[in-house]
Order: sequence, then structure tokens, then C-alpha cells
Amino acid sequence: MNKRKLRFNGVDVLLILIALAAAFVLLKVFVLNDRGGDVQAGSDTVKIQYVVQLQNLDARFKESVHRGQAVEDAITRKSIGTVVGVEVHDFEKVVFDYDSGREIVSSVDGRITMLVTIEADVVETDRAFLADGCDIRVGKQFSLMLPEIYGVGFCIRLDKE
Repeated sequence: MNKRKLRFNGVDVLLILIALAAAFVLLKVFVLNDRGGDVQAGSDTVKIQYVVQLQNLDARFKESVHRGQAVEDAITRKSIGTVVGVEVHDFEKVVFDYDSGREIVSSVDGRITMLVTIEADVVETDRAFLADGCDIRVGKQFSLMLPEIYGVGFCIRLDKE
């Protein structure tokens, strides 16, 4: 029987180099990628204030949030700032009145909307602010953990000082 010798030629070497380059690119994109954006080395922190709107809360929680309380992200369990202000309003919903043919805004008994203003020292990136690795952006959904309450809401305003 004839035995074939294993020979490498230029095409084989080129195919191996292309496969190694593709593996490196995939490794760089999916494993070594920093999710926080491009954080500049040695970048300073800035102070921001942002407002998270918690809707449709039970009215019993009206006095549960106070200035100075630490706020954690419930998913990552990281600190995302300190409460500096709280506004409480009646929860309102829009209903359609078929008799008049108009939409009517009405309050819901026993339910509130809470606007929690949070202050944090963050690192500014090209796409968001990072508070202990957590993205802070307008429109982002937050799961807030405070000492007496847990709530889910959206960031509706962000001010950089």
C-alpha cells in the first residue's frame, strides 16, 4: 500500500492563519469586550443627578424613601447612588369616556407615582455614565433596592453637574 505523506503548502498556511485571525476576532468581541464602553484610563469621576419614576406603587409606601438613603441596583447588587429628593404624586391613568368621546385622566385610589432623585459619582463613557459598573442612561429601566422598598421604574431625567 502506498502511504501519503502529509505536506503543507502555501495555501494550507494561509488557511490556518485566517482561522487563527477569525478566532482572535471572535474572542476579542465576545469575551474580552468591556461592556461599559470606552472608559478612558485615569478618567475622573463626575457627579450626576438622575430621576427614576416608580409608577403604580401602593400608597402605603408614600413615606418609605428618605434623603440620604443608599440606592442599589437589585439585579447587580451594586451601589448606584444616594437619594437626594423624593416627589410623590397620585397615580393617574387615561380612560376613554364613550359618552363624550374624549379621553379623561383620572387618579387611582390607593396608588401613587414616586419620583426618586438620585445623586451618584460616575465615570463618563462614550455611551453612558457608569456608577460602579452599572449604566446610567435616560430611558433605562432600573430595579431599585432601598432599605424599605423595592421598585422598578425608568430614568426620566439626567443632569450632569
